[in-house]
Amino acid sequence: MSTTAARPDPNGCRLHRSLAVRPLITPDPPLPFRPQPLEEFAAAPLFAALDLIEHQAWPLARVLRELHETKGVFQRRTAPAHSALLHWTAEALERYLDARADEQEAARAEGLPATTPVRLEWIARTAKRPQRDQRGALQYEHTVWGRRYASADGRVRDLWIPSFGRAKADRSEAEKTAIAHVLAHGAPGPRPRWATAPPVTAAMADPVPERVRVFAFGCADGSVQTVLDWDAQEVPRRFAEHAAPAFHDAATGIERRPGADCVSCKVIGHCSDLRRTPSLWGGVPTTPTRRRRSLSVWDLRLHKDCPAQYHLTRRLRLASLQEEDRATLRGRAVDAWLNERHGACPRTSCRELPGPQDVENWSAGGFDLHGEQAREAAAMLGEHRSLCPLSGLAPQEEVLVQHQVTTYVPELDVVVIATPDLLHTRAGGWIWRETKTSSHHLWEREPLLLRYPQLALGVLMLNAGVLGADPGRSWVEFELLGDGHSVLERIDPSRPEVVDEAREVIAGMAQPLLDDTTYEPRPGRHCASCRARPWCTTGTSYVDERPSHG
Repeated sequence: MSTTAARPDPNGCRLHRSLAVRPLITPDPPLPFRPQPLEEFAAAPLFAALDLIEHQAWPLARVLRELHETKGVFQRRTAPAHSALLHWTAEALERYLDARADEQEAARAEGLPATTPVRLEWIARTAKRPQRDQRGALQYEHTVWGRRYASADGRVRDLWIPSFGRAKADRSEAEKTAIAHVLAHGAPGPRPRWATAPPVTAAMADPVPERVRVFAFGCADGSVQTVLDWDAQEVPRRFAEHAAPAFHDAATGIERRPGADCVSCKVIGHCSDLRRTPSLWGGVPTTPTRRRRSLSVWDLRLHKDCPAQYHLTRRLRLASLQEEDRATLRGRAVDAWLNERHGACPRTSCRELPGPQDVENWSAGGFDLHGEQAREAAAMLGEHRSLCPLSGLAPQEEVLVQHQVTTYVPELDVVVIATPDLLHTRAGGWIWRETKTSSHHLWEREPLLLRYPQLALGVLMLNAGVLGADPGRSWVEFELLGDGHSVLERIDPSRPEVVDEAREVIAGMAQPLLDDTTYEPRPGRHCASCRARPWCTTGTSYVDERPSHG
């Protein structure tokens, strides 16, 4: 079990997690090896570079040269990295080395021994049982991801865990204790690929540490935060109290919840909870066949604007620390306010509830608004009161706020995920509500489904019966909140011409994404707000040449 199994995941599938912690259970049907055209784990080139520096004593200049010459492959058998990932890796690498040097200097000032890199992975294993337990297991092992370091005398063990943005020290007590357990009791050795773990030899064994420390590192800004600094003797008590119950829950869960976990699920072919929707938009399988992927409207929109932005922010999860623009922040605050109201118990229509007490200064969901921005958002909430879908809704109807709707397109091997702002039943059908905020009126020359493809996907899902209701009793609603010009449009998913238009919209966006293998940058106005622009030379040049677009 990786320590991430102890991390709470309210949106995850418990059956997937319980299968994931059993590495000897193979997927059914088997998954053939399908190489990726580009590296899709952002930290892979960074860790490969650190291995050369920390374990083979390569100088930094040589590693950076090799990084770009080999496109991040180095000496590995793996896919090359996107050019922007190479730039990101070079920056993160230098920040990491500087942060480690600073921490070691501070540790020496405190009288702590220096820690040096550890090549082999630490694995904490239980004693092998004479008979299988109730889960069929003879032995349990726990692993942890990160960069490992130990003092020469073995008294201190350190783990550094990089994050793609800022350092993330805020972790659950269960996860922190699970990490500390591996540091305190793990033996160095290769992770086994067979049923019986190899014995730990005297040459592999290290002294039991007295102190374990974990640091979070932010690749985007070089920030470092201490996650834990514990006496190793207190770890067993903490593990029994916090981590053991979390691991038990991870190993025994059987409830199914379709979603992002379906992409890597070992039994997707046997899951009755996951809806199958062949030919949802009439897509064509890619050649050669790629690994199973997830797809959302946000993926489609980003790829349509710029394939590089999609690859860097959605697949690699890279993001700069620049603040979101004013309109986006306003929209997030309005969404958070409405989500809280619509999910309240007992259920009450927004028409019967007041808006923000101080329209000049208010917040929702951690988003703070002030002045004109706050007034604009408060006016939008006022417009919503007359459009609230909960008005007149019978008590027995079901209401789901930000509920994840998932379906599987088997011929494409694609898991499609949508998260409408609000779902509710009415008279035997499902109503799919999407709410957007804008200071501009709708442009009548652009088709609504093309302007907002989440509506097109909602039409296709309702028409295919993903929610289990008659399309003739269901509809998609689009609520546009503005300052004095709010509108509510209703779209019928049972009309053939509407379904054809929705298929055309989604197919026109999905097929280029699924076929893409290079993710080349496509510069435009979106470059100004792109979270990956600091590492994209094309986007940076575009913005520098057109400063008014920022």
